[in-house]
Amino acid sequence: MAHVFSAPGKALLAGGYLVIDPEYEAYVTALSSRMHAYIDSNESQEARIHISSPQFHGEWEYSVDLDGDVPRFLEKQGRSNPFIEATVKTVLNYIQPTTGFDIRITLFSDPGYHTTKDTSVKRSQNGKRVFLFHQRAIEEVPKTGMGSSAGLVSSITAALLSHFIKQPLTNLRNTIHNVAQIAHCEAQKKIGSGFDVAAAVFGSIIYRRFKPDLFNHLLGRDSTPELCKELREVVDANWEFNHVPCSLPQGIKLLMGDVHAGSETPKLVSKVLAWRNSHPESAILYEQLNQGNKAFVKALEQLQALSGTRRDYDSLLLDPATLESLRRAIAQIRRGFQDITKHSGAEIEPQEQTELLDRCDTLPGCVGGMVPGAGGYDAICVLVLEKELYKFKKATEEDDYFRRVTWLDLSEESAGLLEEDPRNYAGLINSV
Repeated sequence: MAHVFSAPGKALLAGGYLVIDPEYEAYVTALSSRMHAYIDSNESQEARIHISSPQFHGEWEYSVDLDGDVPRFLEKQGRSNPFIEATVKTVLNYIQPTTGFDIRITLFSDPGYHTTKDTSVKRSQNGKRVFLFHQRAIEEVPKTGMGSSAGLVSSITAALLSHFIKQPLTNLRNTIHNVAQIAHCEAQKKIGSGFDVAAAVFGSIIYRRFKPDLFNHLLGRDSTPELCKELREVVDANWEFNHVPCSLPQGIKLLMGDVHAGSETPKLVSKVLAWRNSHPESAILYEQLNQGNKAFVKALEQLQALSGTRRDYDSLLLDPATLESLRRAIAQIRRGFQDITKHSGAEIEPQEQTELLDRCDTLPGCVGGMVPGAGGYDAICVLVLEKELYKFKKATEEDDYFRRVTWLDLSEESAGLLEEDPRNYAGLINSV
């Protein structure tokens, strides 16, 4: 029987750079673009895992040897994808299967993760799934920075673990998260903050990361019985990290803008970390930024509470005083990013983005905007009153200043990993 698992993208609205440190919390919004993993299997004496990505002409076929002391796998054609390989390796080392299997996984990516240039539209038979098929291979298609690798790893992890453990998603969610975090870091060859995988699994959350040294000793090692034992102990342990569900207040919508420029996130992060480590006074700026983040979360929580207790909430939103705390918090976060940009030399909120966000503030319905995540040139996010959303977008269409900005067809999505109905993919997969 076929199963499908999907994981959302993400936007880090508050907590950029601070999210690296377990001392601080971050506000992570899950996005409506999802990565999908459709899994089907047959009985087999041999052990095989076939993974395909028809949208990007990708195909990987792994032959698994179960006769040794640990499972070992080889891609038959020598094709490589570090995120898929790390996920297969981590799952097999955790499960250590002893009997054969023939697993087929088909991957799909919602529009929003990648540029739409040179694509054709394909729909499922019932029209409930619409995907863009690209002319170029995955490594040649520019990404929008919404967490495609975290969604990919999380959805494949969910598919494989559900096959081997055969328990409902509710029971597996923590295990999926822990395995996916390790696999994602294995692929990247470093320990990240983990907020992208956490959002892919748990949805929109207030996040405080796990200890950075929790599984550093597992990365980059060949598969051995010792590694498998240590991996299982870490995955099954209590990670002591926070992931409290959250959502934007009623009547406020998130707009993600793809700015046709580009930044290399690892270089920005490494530059800021180098500056922080060599300048003790940076702690003051970090604390000021943290205060802005905390004020941002508090303002959103107050609006959430207001929406549940006041019948006149919709009209209250139109009163500037109602949103003043949220606007001040966003301004404080932006000042923090601007100060770190000035002192570190890393272009977190470069002048071009500052001018763009300031321009947004003058448009109808804008509550405030910021550069998400690590910042840079490639994206902006804006909170807009739902009732003014059309006016806001219309104003940007008529303003030549926004010619480099494409508003992505995305919205906030509170849910993380979901199990989907396989029938909604009929016509897209040969085996359906």
